[in-house]
Amino acid sequence: MKLSASLIAIFVLSAVGAAFAQNEEGWNPDTTFPALPPAEAIKTIEVPKGTQLVCIASEPMVEEPAAMAFDGNGALYVCEWRTYMQDEHATGQLQPVSRVVKLVDTNGDGIMDQRTVFIDNVILPRSVLPLHDRVLVHFTQETTIWAYFDDNKDGVADRREVAWKGGTDNDNIEHQQSGLLWNLDNTICTNDRRFRWENGKLVEMRHDRGRISQWGLARDDDGRLVSSWGGGANPAHSFQLPAGYPILPMKEHADGFNRTWGICPVWDYSDGGYDVKRQAQLIRFSATCGQTIVRSAAFAQWHGHAATCEPVGRFIRLSRFAWKDGVGIAHNAFPDSEFVRSTDAYFRPVWTENGPDGGIYIADMYRGIIQEKEWFPTAVTPELRARYVEDYRKNKLETWVERYHRVKKWGMLKVFRHGRIYRLLPDAAPLAAAPRMLDETPVQLVAHLANPSGWWRDTAQALIVSRGDKSAVPALAKLAAGHESPDARIHALWCLEGLGALDKDTLLAALKHPHPRVRRAAVQLAEPRLAQRDPAFSTALAVMAADTDAQVAAQVFLAFRAAAQTGAAQMPPAFLDITRPLPIVAKLIERDRGDQNLGQLGDSAKSGRLVYETLCIACHGPDGNGVRIDEKLLAPQLTKSAWFANGGNVPVLARVLLKGQIGPIEGVSYGEGLMPSVEKSHTDEQIAQVLSYIGERWHGWKKPAAAAAVGQVRKEIADRQTPWTHEELKALK
Repeated sequence: MKLSASLIAIFVLSAVGAAFAQNEEGWNPDTTFPALPPAEAIKTIEVPKGTQLVCIASEPMVEEPAAMAFDGNGALYVCEWRTYMQDEHATGQLQPVSRVVKLVDTNGDGIMDQRTVFIDNVILPRSVLPLHDRVLVHFTQETTIWAYFDDNKDGVADRREVAWKGGTDNDNIEHQQSGLLWNLDNTICTNDRRFRWENGKLVEMRHDRGRISQWGLARDDDGRLVSSWGGGANPAHSFQLPAGYPILPMKEHADGFNRTWGICPVWDYSDGGYDVKRQAQLIRFSATCGQTIVRSAAFAQWHGHAATCEPVGRFIRLSRFAWKDGVGIAHNAFPDSEFVRSTDAYFRPVWTENGPDGGIYIADMYRGIIQEKEWFPTAVTPELRARYVEDYRKNKLETWVERYHRVKKWGMLKVFRHGRIYRLLPDAAPLAAAPRMLDETPVQLVAHLANPSGWWRDTAQALIVSRGDKSAVPALAKLAAGHESPDARIHALWCLEGLGALDKDTLLAALKHPHPRVRRAAVQLAEPRLAQRDPAFSTALAVMAADTDAQVAAQVFLAFRAAAQTGAAQMPPAFLDITRPLPIVAKLIERDRGDQNLGQLGDSAKSGRLVYETLCIACHGPDGNGVRIDEKLLAPQLTKSAWFANGGNVPVLARVLLKGQIGPIEGVSYGEGLMPSVEKSHTDEQIAQVLSYIGERWHGWKKPAAAAAVGQVRKEIADRQTPWTHEELKALK
């Protein structure tokens, strides 16, 4: 008999709660609690009514799953982080012993039963993207993207080559490159960059604003990316426009969206986000990651919603997007609840994927520690004492250390090298046959572009374009011109673009299609034609400024905006009067006015802009006025910083970047209480550049910061092991 989710939750809450005793300071267990075997752990997971959760793989089939992706035949490639926090000291964390494994369901029962180690002895693989004849992978401590080949088809990689040459990355492992996603516009996206596929190599492009997400990246049917910040406690942001277009500072969350509704009464998170009186449950986001957009025919009621993992809270948020006047606002699809949630202390969902069968797949690291060592101290050292002279949340010096002793007492430090992968499907969903796309011809792949599930369409498009075989062009042209499904037409148009075979007449016809999504895609595809001064497209697009769909009109504005920036075309005279009332267009105009001033920046500051947009923007915001979560600033407003006034105090500012800073600042507590050090990840020149960008853009600096001045400070404070307090910085002469 299948118990209802509510009955399971009541039973498990009672069982776990019995091990706790409530006092004034919160919940403390009287005893340890063990890791649960998969058959018992799944009973603690609450899922929506009418759905079923199945464990398709668990240890030893999979260990420490951090990211995953399916190939065209339904095999699942999983990044195993076999060195991540194996003890409280992160011993051996950067040793090359992690893996990418390939899991296969050989008998069609829906359970993975074959495992091969596709790549062995590597450093913490971060994302995978299987294509037609290779698997793209990138690793921790470097930004290079590698292509791995299994020449003899035994499930083990035989060789590799560089797909894109990057460099080293010494940033914290939680803050490096993530995501490998084939987007609608035929770019491969990571959180840092976009790439064009050209003859098996990747040609670098850029997102609009540097790094856009922390761990994971998702896309919707129209090529919009949905990003998340773990440290920024933001499960869905920057989703207004398709990838590559401006990221605009807009209200994107409904009121109350950031209140969370987990059900696990385990107080192992040291920040002030708990309702201690309500069984120590997390009440705000802490570690959002691993998001995906539900694009499955099996879950039509949630189509287009974003599923984002929250491993600290032991739940998955489902965000519903409401669109008005071309602007999207995220709402909790399960008010006063969560999409998936567990009472098990070791449930650690970190990644989600759409599957070939329409299921939503969840990677659960199933472990005790889910915090990297930089934020997991084990003793009150001089460094920690300096960091927490005044703990602004609990007024306790030992806040994080207390957490360590709590979880050690509970036995959580001993739970690692587990891993579970779950599949969520409707109760009545039949088992689906595995796809065989890798064995199909390009013409056969075209048929999948009309599949109601996004996974099939995306995979077919990626295979068609990456193969580069133009035998599919006639079938694609027919699909683009005559299929009743808007999705089929959109994918066919982009496949033709990817093959260099999108003809003028097909595109002009798409601009007049009755469905607004097809028109919007056609406008995006027509943007290069406008830049090439083709009068047929300038005429066709000019009349579309009055399109009744706000997203189409905004896309037309973007097309003329891009053409005007290159001098290829001018904005039609009446265009602004028609489109200006649109909120997106108003924000774009406001941004462009601000960007006009950026042309006056010096060379150092211009370089510093990229550093800022990669390093600082998540907390300080694109305008320097700080990012707010529930009206609370995550970090100080740089536009009002006294350290940048009057030409700037570079010695003080360099100290802050090199060693970090802890709050409060002038009595104000911020959501991100610790600004981490960039001493190991950024050079003197990069630090000087980002200081110059902030100083010149918002404080009128007349000359840039000197890298030599930063280098001198680096030498002076080389032995310091602690972040700065505001009081220490004020005392400097």
